[in-house]
This record gives sequence, C-alpha cells and structure tokens, in this order.
Amino acid sequence: MASVRRSARSTGIVVGLTIAVLVAAGGLLTVSHSRSATEQQRFVVSNYETMALMRDALIVLQDAEVGQRAYLLTGDAANLGPYERARPRMDTALRQIEASVAGDGDALRQITEFKTAANEKLDELNSGIVAYQLYGREATLPPGSGRATTDHIRQIAESFVEGQRLQLSRRLGMLRSEQDQADLAGLLVLGGAFACLLAGMYIIVRGGERLEEAQRLLSARSRLLQAALETLRDPIFVLDAQGTVVAWNEAFVRLSGWDRSREPVIGRAELLSSRLPAMQTLLAPLRLDARIDDQTLTARASHDGRDYEVSRGEMADGGAVVRCVDVTDKLRDEAALHQGQKMEAVGQLTGGMAHDFNNILQIVQTNLDLIKPDMSTNVAALARLQSASAAADRGARLTQQLLAFSRRQPLAPRPTAVGRLVTDLSVLLRHALGERITLDVAVAPGSWNATIDPGQLENALLNLAINARDAMPDGGTVRVEVSNATLDRRYASLHQDVTPGSYVLVDVADTGTGMPAEVVARAFDPFFTTKQEGKGTGLGLSMVYGFVRQSNGHIRIDTAIGQGTSVKLYLPRTLDPVVEAPSESTDAAGGNARVLVVEDNKDVRLAVVDMLSGWGYRVVSVETPDAASEVLEQDPAFDLLFTDVVMPGTMSVIELAALARRLNPAIAVLLTSGYARDLIPKQDGTEYPMIAKPYRGEELAAKVRTALAAREREQPKSLPASAPPAAAGPAPAAQRSDRPRRVLLVEDEVVLRMSTADMLERLDCLVTGVGSGEEAMDLLAKGGAFDLLLTDLGLPGISGEDLAREARQRFPGMPVIIASGYGAVSPEANGVRFIGKPYSSIDLQQALDHIDHLSPSA
Repeated sequence: MASVRRSARSTGIVVGLTIAVLVAAGGLLTVSHSRSATEQQRFVVSNYETMALMRDALIVLQDAEVGQRAYLLTGDAANLGPYERARPRMDTALRQIEASVAGDGDALRQITEFKTAANEKLDELNSGIVAYQLYGREATLPPGSGRATTDHIRQIAESFVEGQRLQLSRRLGMLRSEQDQADLAGLLVLGGAFACLLAGMYIIVRGGERLEEAQRLLSARSRLLQAALETLRDPIFVLDAQGTVVAWNEAFVRLSGWDRSREPVIGRAELLSSRLPAMQTLLAPLRLDARIDDQTLTARASHDGRDYEVSRGEMADGGAVVRCVDVTDKLRDEAALHQGQKMEAVGQLTGGMAHDFNNILQIVQTNLDLIKPDMSTNVAALARLQSASAAADRGARLTQQLLAFSRRQPLAPRPTAVGRLVTDLSVLLRHALGERITLDVAVAPGSWNATIDPGQLENALLNLAINARDAMPDGGTVRVEVSNATLDRRYASLHQDVTPGSYVLVDVADTGTGMPAEVVARAFDPFFTTKQEGKGTGLGLSMVYGFVRQSNGHIRIDTAIGQGTSVKLYLPRTLDPVVEAPSESTDAAGGNARVLVVEDNKDVRLAVVDMLSGWGYRVVSVETPDAASEVLEQDPAFDLLFTDVVMPGTMSVIELAALARRLNPAIAVLLTSGYARDLIPKQDGTEYPMIAKPYRGEELAAKVRTALAAREREQPKSLPASAPPAAAGPAPAAQRSDRPRRVLLVEDEVVLRMSTADMLERLDCLVTGVGSGEEAMDLLAKGGAFDLLLTDLGLPGISGEDLAREARQRFPGMPVIIASGYGAVSPEANGVRFIGKPYSSIDLQQALDHIDHLSPSA
C-alpha cells in the first residue's frame, strides 16, 4: 500500500512537473511574441522618425536659403531669422539622426556626408551675406549659383531615406522569420514534454518496487557516507557495528593496498592481519578489536618511512570512523623550524663569544707582530712565530665560519692559481678525510687562473671533501681535479645562471653511495641534509653554492646511485697575472701623528699602544669612552681616534666619535670590533672606517694610513702662494699610476656604504663616502680631487643618473660607475659604467678594470 501511495505520489509529481513545463512553454511563447511585436513596433517608429528628421533637415536648409535670398533682395535684416536659426536646428536634427542609427555604419557614413554638405551650404549662404554687407548686391553670387550644392544635399537625403526603407523591410522580414522559428520551437517543446510525460508514467509504473528498495539502501548508505567522508584529503574509512568496512575513500585504498576486485568486502580481521601490512602497523595502537571509554583515540605510528597520526572516533550505532593523517612533512617542517631557531640562537650567542675570542686572538697576533723584528736573525724562532701566526689566522677563520650562516661576508677576490691552491690544500684535505679515504689530486698542465677569494675556495673544498667522506662510511676515494673548461651558448641556454665563456673547473668526486634525484633537487637548500640528526647543519653545500654564484661562477652535481657523486665548480677565468702576497714587514707604517686609543681590554690596549708607538705615533690610551671624552675636552688636538665599538660606560662609541669631530673637525676616526658588521651600531651621519678583530700589524698600519689620508683630503691644507690651485675632479692617469685610486662613494644606505668602502679599500682605493648627491656636488665644488665617482641610482634628492650627468659636465675626464638594482636604465655613455645590485668585489674589480681600459694611458 505504501508502495502504491509512493507510486501515485511520484506520478502526481511527474504530471505536475509536466503541466508546469507546458505552462512555462506557453508563457515563454507569449513573451516571445510580445517581445517580437514590441521590437517590430520600435524599429518601425525609429525608421519613420529618422526619415522625418531627415526631411526636417532639408526643410531647415531650404528656409535658410529663402531667408538669405530675401535679405539679399530687400536688405532687411529681419529676413535673416530663418538663416540664423538654421545651424542650431540642423545640429540638433543631425544629432538625433546619429543617435537613432548608431549601430548602422552605412547610415552613419551618409549622415557624415550629409552634415559636410549641409555645412558647406550654410558656409556658402554665409559668404553671400558677408559679401553683400561688405561690397553690396553686385558682389553677391548670381542666382542659381548654389543649386548644385542643394541638389547634392537632396540626393544624399533621398539615398538615406531609401536606405532606411530597405532596412525597415529587412528587419520586418527577420522578425517574421524569428517569430515562425519561435512558434516551431514551442511546438517541439510541447511535443517533447508530452513524450516525456508518457515515458515517465511508464517507468514509474514498471520500476516502483525496485525504486523503493533502492531508495531504502541508498538512504542508509548516504547516512554512513555523510559521517565518513567529511574530509577526503586523508585516508579515511568507516566500520559498522559488525566490523565491516562500509565506506572509504581512494586515499585509504592506496594506503592499505586493498584490491577490491579480489576482495569486494573487508572487515576488522583483514585490516589487522598481515595481508594488509600498512593497516596492521598503523591501526595497532587504536585497538579496533576492543571498545574504548573515550569517544576519540589518537595515536602516532610509522610505516614505510612516513609518520602518521591515526585517530578513531566512536559512532552512536557501535561503528567507528578511522582517519590516517600523514604528518611527515609537518614534522619535518617543525624540525627545520626548530633547527633554524637553534641556529639563530647560536648566531646571537656567537656574536658575543666572537667579541671576547677575537680580543684574545688580537692580543696574540699583536704580540707576535711586535716580537718579529726582535727575531729577524733567528730563523728557528721566526718559523715558530709564523706557525703561531698561522694558528691565530686559523682561529680568526673559525670565528668567521661560526658567523657565516647569519651574515653575508664580503669577498676579497684576486687572481689565483687554482691548481696551486688545490695542491697546497691537499695536506689539509688528507687530514680531514682520515686514513680510510684515499685522496687523489690531479691538476691539468697549463690550468688557468681565476679571480676568486682563495680563502673561501679553500672552505668550499673542505666542505665538499667532508661531504664526500660522510658518503663513504666504509672508505673509498676522493678525487679533486683541476682543469680548463669552456661553456658554450648551448649549455648556457639550458642553465640560466651561466654566462658563456672560459672557466677553471674544479671537480670533487667520490666513490660513495650517490644521491637520488629528489635529494639532488634540494641539495643546495639551506638546512637540507640527509645525515643523521646532529651530524650536520645542512649549510655546507648552500655555503658553497653562495660562494660560487657570488664569484660569477656555476656549480653542478652529477651523481648515480651506487657509483658516487661529482660536484663541479666552474670559476670564471682571468687573464690577470697572479700577484704574490708581499712579504711581511713591520716598517710599513710610520709617522708622528697623535693617536687616542680607547680599549677596555687591558692586554689589547697595551699591545696596540706598543705597536703604534713602535711606528713613531704619539699615543694616549684610555679604557672607556667617558674617559676619552674628558681627555678630548681638555686637549682635542689629536689626529686619530682609534676605538673599540663595544665598550662599557654611559657614552657610546658613536657619540664619542661625534664629540671628537665637534671638538676637532680634522680628527680621523677608526673603529675596531670582533662583532659581525650587522651587530655594530648604525649612525645617520658621517661614515667611519672599521678594522675587524683580530688584525695583523700590517693591516692596522694600512688602515691607520688610510684613515689619516682620508681626513687630509677632507681638510685640504693651504697651498703656497706660488703653487697653482689643484683643479677639482679627476687626476690624470699619469699622476695616479703610483698612488691609490681616489673614489667618491655616494650611497644613502649607511651599512651598504660602509661595506662598499671596505671592498674598495681592499682594491687599493682611498674612499670618501657621502649619503646624497647634494653632498657629493658640494664636496666636488669645494675642490675635492677624485679619480672616480661611484654612486647609487636611487638617491634622496638628486638621482644618481642626474648626479653623474652633472659631474661629467663639470669634470668631463672623471669616469662614473652607477649601481642599480634594475640594471642599466639608459644606454651607457662614454665614461659611464652600470653595475647591478647586489654586487661583489669581483664586480667592482671588473668595473674598475673597464674604466681603466677606457681611460687614456699615461
């Protein structure tokens, strides 16, 4: 009975829907007919109005002509009324016509032609009136002279009206055709609806019982699916009260390995058996074969190298919803975050430790430098001093390595014999690899030189050697090979970071386990490592990659599972000769300048005082900036203030330097610190040079000379009356051949200005830094003599490009280098060079070499 009622209800619904479709179809037909009639009426009215407006326009022209001729015959100005009203009426009529035919290109063209002819006619009438007023009736055109224009206008109007009539006929035909099509469609819709009604009645009657059963099963399954498939991203399934899996998603099928073609139905027993090992491992903590007190049970399990968070949620009817969430990536990200936080904390701690450690190294290095002159005749003692000095240098490099991950260190590139460097490093590499690893070093005859930082290359090779050692726990061979290589345009097209050209190839290969493709893809990512926890930071290869890329080189990994890995470093070739490091000497510095030394560490202070005094400087030393301020207030006549950055007391070093400059504008300031540059306080005013701890004697001597020379340039002494004043701008190349290059550096970012000045000083330049283009022009206008202008493009006030243009106008012989993060903003003019940010010492050296090639030789 219930089935009959449902069948009757379904039949009623179908009949009702069919009637609704019929009514809707009739309504649509009625609306369609109504719209067609309305559209037809609108088109008819529009066409008739357009033709009427065109006739009105002709009448207006005729009235204007009649009024003009009446005026010419009678001379009565009152007859000009129709003529004077003709132009506004004509414009109004033409605008209305244009609006009504806006979508018709041919009609618009005819209207435009009509407007042109009408305006010509009105101008012709106006010319007659003007001629009459100026010269009398004899000067006017003879009767019938404007008839050709009038006939032309009438032809255009008749053509336009005829076109509107044809268009009206076409539109009426189209509307009738559309109406016929709509009627036919309506009949088809009604016929289809009636056919659907008959088919629906038949299907409902024949399938009533089957439909009732299917609806019951579908309703039960839908309730289960609604509870189980709320989320489809993770593997999830539903067990009913009997322990049978009644709902699931595809992720569960993939994870469990369930073959539904062989086992259409599985239950709790199969899930916990060895037939489905993944489910057996993951579901064991959930105790599916026992009831639990809590509504939800969550546990952590692992399978096939992946970590999962499995949860069991009890259902009201005795079943359970089980979800398996893959948390491997989440745990890895959390571990990486923890590692990053740890490294950040280590970096902050290392900043403080580096200060004290560098002070200790500074004392050792300074005293070693002071002892060397006394041991000049004792060869054995000098060898021991050299060994101790090398150990101090190694300690300084260790401090830099501890800070490397938290700051970008400027490179000190120079032409380097890579083959000789690798050969000299082989002893250290053998010690790093251990006895179970065989080291094979091969340097090709005639290997080229490269412009690189040799210390950073040594660090890179050590990192690669250690990685190779860790890949061969049972021993093996590491081969370091140096050869020449040329990368062509085809290779460069496949690697966007490669510039075609000649390179020195350093290949570090091992016979280890090799790396899979997914590891190679992430090998250069910071903090990525395949070593066990605590065995590596994941920074080694990323540091090597950064060094090679900063050196304008290229790095590539070739590997095969079970055969080993080869890391290839392509370093740009240089044609410049390798310059040997000058022999150490303690007589490099000298002078009688007064120096105020501020250092809180007693041992460092005494060592520095001894060193400066030994060079002939007159030295006064104090412990704190507060004490130094008292000395300066009593006697400010010092040539140099040499002070540590991190000091005790109420006054900061930057405030002390400002006070010294205020009391004695001619005083030079030199800072020293064992901290990373990013940790040194920043100031908005004048730039101060800095020397990093620990430093050698010759390094301090060079910095002192540079600081004093820079202050002498900023405070030029009065010239003798007989000497001609020096011209501002560049000095001739012949005058620069035996002295450092004088560079005017313009950069508004203080920290970048300081680091760029350091790089230029390492390139044997004397640098004067300012923060704006206005300051640079003032310095040039006051007589400052410079060999080169290096300016940022985006400066406050005058831009770097405008500064370069003005400087070149005043001093045509002074070359200019413009630094920009957007590349060259305009074609390079003669004497102007663009370099892109960020730039390295190599980029600066190449720009300076380019300027030297362009400058006339001495």
